[in-house]
Amino acid sequence: MGKVKKNDFVPYELVSPGFEAVYTGERDISKIDQSDINLSYTQDQEGNVFMKYSTWGFCHQKEEDWNAEIRHINRMQENLGVLDDDTRRIRAQIASLQCCDNGVPVTIDEILNAIGTGKLSEPAFHPGCWLSMGNRTTQPYHVESMRVIENVIKGYLDNQKKEHFISEYPNADGFITHTYTWLGHPDDLSELQKLMLERILLPFEFFTKRNKDHKAVNANCFEEGGRGVEIDARISDLAGLPKIHPDWTKDFKKNREMISDPEKRRLYETCGAIAHGTRGLSDCHHSAFRWIENWIYAIGTGKWGIPSRKSGTERERLGRLLFGYALGIDNWLLERPMQFLLLDLGHVDFGFDPKNEILRVFAYLSEKTPVKEWLAACMWYKFVLEPPASLYKWGSWHNELLKKVKAKAISVRKWMDSQLKNSIENR
Repeated sequence: MGKVKKNDFVPYELVSPGFEAVYTGERDISKIDQSDINLSYTQDQEGNVFMKYSTWGFCHQKEEDWNAEIRHINRMQENLGVLDDDTRRIRAQIASLQCCDNGVPVTIDEILNAIGTGKLSEPAFHPGCWLSMGNRTTQPYHVESMRVIENVIKGYLDNQKKEHFISEYPNADGFITHTYTWLGHPDDLSELQKLMLERILLPFEFFTKRNKDHKAVNANCFEEGGRGVEIDARISDLAGLPKIHPDWTKDFKKNREMISDPEKRRLYETCGAIAHGTRGLSDCHHSAFRWIENWIYAIGTGKWGIPSRKSGTERERLGRLLFGYALGIDNWLLERPMQFLLLDLGHVDFGFDPKNEILRVFAYLSEKTPVKEWLAACMWYKFVLEPPASLYKWGSWHNELLKKVKAKAISVRKWMDSQLKNSIENR
């Protein structure tokens, strides 16, 4: 073997279905941070360190976490024999894809096209936060926009005029006007409001990429001993609130129910949302900018939920997208012609039309091959069952949509159910 580079794939015999492994570029394993128990590090015979990880995302990192659907798709991979690097690169990109990422559906279409052509475009888009090797952005001006937001809030606190910022950032005039309207004159801010504004500014060290050390900024914002937790404690003392937790699953609902005063309860909810961040420092989340805007509105008005912004639009958009892609892949796997699928759907009223996603699936994937079938099945699982962001594993986000689909007797898992049934019958 010649010299290996970072992110080169290890020889295929060193991995098993459901896992992938890449070289780290290191030869001294002691230099590797091995604190993440879900990543394993090993050296090959020549001393090159490689990292092994699950291709099934955050919640299926160990074999004991795998369900029947995953095990079936892994058997499909096993039956393909040795995979070439182009195919492995596509599978790694699917593993990295997160359906809550702000690049959806661009990132989805790129992968579907890669499956159809047999090769991922280079440079590939950054599809999500699970060990992504793609680095092309789907979000031009993202960092610049974060810098504008930070500068406007800091400038507002320093008594700079709204007109100054509108002149400097004319493309952000709506955001600037809203911010100054909601917050009012800075001299009228309470100590509590100033603390809350300081709290929302903390993650911008990472959002603006002044500091790319995610671990360090995360600790300062959300962990004990950091400035964020310190500010939360001061807010709790000042407002007479229960402890504010960055982790919403920890006592948040119980504490909220203990607050009888409606105004204090609203304040506690707002402070909890701010302490939670953009799901930590996930500025790649599709809701990141809307959350920031909502924090500012809530700090200024004492209310959560901007009246002029329609609630649930992103939930609706993503649910419909995932359903359309999943239905398209399910029928492509069944080798059912798209033309007849669309004819039948013309008699079904979901309240929306999934035709665009179905067209993309069939156009990108084209004729079926064993490798395409396996990769498409991996994408199907991503859309339908993979936590934390899929049709059936996204909290209660898509319950209304799924009820409508069920009422119309439409299924996105006919192919998978037939595969599992045949597997059981052939045992």
